Amino acid sequence: GAASVGIAAGETFSNVPTGGTIVISTPISFKLGPFDYTVSIGFGGYSGTFEGEEGELAFDPSFVGIGGNLTLADLIFAEGHIGTVGEGPGFRGFAGITLEKLMKNNLSLPFNILIGSEAFYSTEMTPGGAPSGWASLGVRLDFSF
Repeated sequence: GAASVGIAAGETFSNVPTGGTIVISTPISFKLGPFDYTVSIGFGGYSGTFEGEEGELAFDPSFVGIGGNLTLADLIFAEGHIGTVGEGPGFRGFAGITLEKLMKNNLSLPFNILIGSEAFYSTEMTPGGAPSGWASLGVRLDFSF
């Protein structure tokens, strides 16, 4: 799971949503040139507010999508999911560095820490609303079972 702290948001939001994402990796993985690609499914819930005609209103967008991640040289990590963000089609991306080599190989720990940035975009963030999105800094903990 990843905890996100918002850093930038589109006009839909009066504050940047905060929340969490859960990504479930599948056993499906393959080589894509120098990259290791693993297929995954993602879910998330976030809380934010937006300026409506009646003033500031609570808005809690959710995310569900399918995609995968690429790892290069056991250090650079990028992940993308296509699905639903808010009320319409959109995507979620996460990119950063992975400490997997240190955590699993050197320390023999059953988890991995990733540090990076998470971004969300939707073609319809609120019902009948305009396209929007947000970006956040994230620290992610991956468990291996």
